[in-house]
Amino acid sequence: MLKKIALGVAVATLTSGAATAQAETFSANNFLDASHPFSVENYTNFAERVKERTDGDISFDVFLGGVLLGGRASLSGTGDGVAQVAYHAGTYTPSDLPITNLISELAFLTDNFYALAAASTIMSFTHPALIEEYKKNGVVFGGGYGTPIYYLICNKPIRNAADLEGKRLRMPGGIWDRWASAMGAVSVNVPSSEIYTGLDRGTLDCGVNPLDSLLSRSYWDVAKYVPMIPLGSYYSGPMWAYNIEFWQNRTDEQRAILLEEAGAAFIRSALMYLDNSQKAIDQGESEHGMEFIQVDPALMEKHVNFVASDSAALVSMAQEQYGVSEELAVDLIDTFKAIVAEWEKKLEGVEMTDKDTLTKLFVEDIYKKVDVSTFGMN
Repeated sequence: MLKKIALGVAVATLTSGAATAQAETFSANNFLDASHPFSVENYTNFAERVKERTDGDISFDVFLGGVLLGGRASLSGTGDGVAQVAYHAGTYTPSDLPITNLISELAFLTDNFYALAAASTIMSFTHPALIEEYKKNGVVFGGGYGTPIYYLICNKPIRNAADLEGKRLRMPGGIWDRWASAMGAVSVNVPSSEIYTGLDRGTLDCGVNPLDSLLSRSYWDVAKYVPMIPLGSYYSGPMWAYNIEFWQNRTDEQRAILLEEAGAAFIRSALMYLDNSQKAIDQGESEHGMEFIQVDPALMEKHVNFVASDSAALVSMAQEQYGVSEELAVDLIDTFKAIVAEWEKKLEGVEMTDKDTLTKLFVEDIYKKVDVSTFGMN
């Protein structure tokens, strides 16, 4: 199967199926701000590397921070050709991507975000239901991702279950909404770009994000408390969704380059995330008065019990919430869990910051296995 990841790069247009290509400039959209790891590595630097490897035949104008398409409009806008490639956070549009959202509900399955990213990416490249879902939206999946583990970042201390009662938590949807409800809190669904303002004004008590956001988004200016409850990885939707016509008008060689560079870019973005997270912890404590709270064991037990009960109810929820049949839901969930287990084993002994090994694993075992001559071509 074939999938293409073109971020920040312009792709050559083929004439009547011939191998001759003209250089054109296309639009790449990421609604996240310019300093975000997914913007820096997966769009800006990715675009430069693809342009270099294609001798300028693929060149993107990269639009960041929502100046071209906002988060909720990125999928439809790419399908309509406003952008030729874009990052889309799947939980923003569950009615458009019900199957994508279903597998996103497994975000608490493991704390190894690389394994979750691998499973989500592999399934999106290979599972017929996911491939068809993207096609219905006018796009081709071009590569996946996964954030390091999420934590609550709060402007009030959260030490026990009582502290969470009634708190307004910015959550990205899905399993995070249900977690908030189970904890007696209130889930607020707003774009991540609004977390800072909400924490500052007091309309939010906490926002869920990876720890790097303390530094990269300056959350430590408005929130001083992080209860250390691991709240899964966010991997919903495509890091690179390509307009179908754009994708189909590339050469096999160009599609292969886009895919290879996508796999490498994801690892670079993950390492940037992790590096920023460590800096955020170190500087947060020493320079910004941050408190990283080891919560009461009873609260942690409540969290663990939620994860177990939520997983058990996932098949029935798939039918009720997403309209996914029991047979398909079981297949999707079992397949995802099997791939996660396979990759947890594959990643045993690999340091989370081992760039060369991780890049080789993702590029060779995922992206180079996509058949660029057929994937997304019908």
